[in-house]
Amino acid sequence: MEPIKSGSKQSATHKGSTPHSKLLVIDRQYDVPVEKLFAAFSSPEALKQWWWPEGIYTDHVEWEFRNGGRYYINMKGYEQGGGGMAGSIEEVVQNERIVMTDQFANERGQPISAKEANMPGEWPEKGYITFEFESHGKERSGFMLSQEGIPNELQAECIQGWSQSFDKLQNYLKGSTSQH
Repeated sequence: MEPIKSGSKQSATHKGSTPHSKLLVIDRQYDVPVEKLFAAFSSPEALKQWWWPEGIYTDHVEWEFRNGGRYYINMKGYEQGGGGMAGSIEEVVQNERIVMTDQFANERGQPISAKEANMPGEWPEKGYITFEFESHGKERSGFMLSQEGIPNELQAECIQGWSQSFDKLQNYLKGSTSQH
């Protein structure tokens, strides 16, 4: 797998992902301690503030933030009536890493196929998303997202969507920083 955007770290890879799709990699940096950045991923309330790109919002999150936990993040907006993503949280290492499976889901949080979600391209039954966090001193941190299974023809759109979400994360972190 070739990275689309690469950082200095080696990206995580998993078996069962689409072998002919490039590994999507995005690096982001923030002016907050790694503990605060990691915390923005650990609670449903935080995820509701920033998960999904502009024009989409999260109205329901089920988030068992632990190794082996299940999750469902519903989305609303655009022309969407409901649905989103679901899967399992494979690994949580505090302030270091989150590994999760990624599947399309209906409005009840049940996994569905890409075809049932009306998504073009060849998708694996489930993909993987890995967030690897890193501290860059007391007040700076970042993460690298590695996502497997995104069809090559949809990767630019996916990068745009994640970038918008991470911009919303930046705004969330600015707001949560000023409250402390």
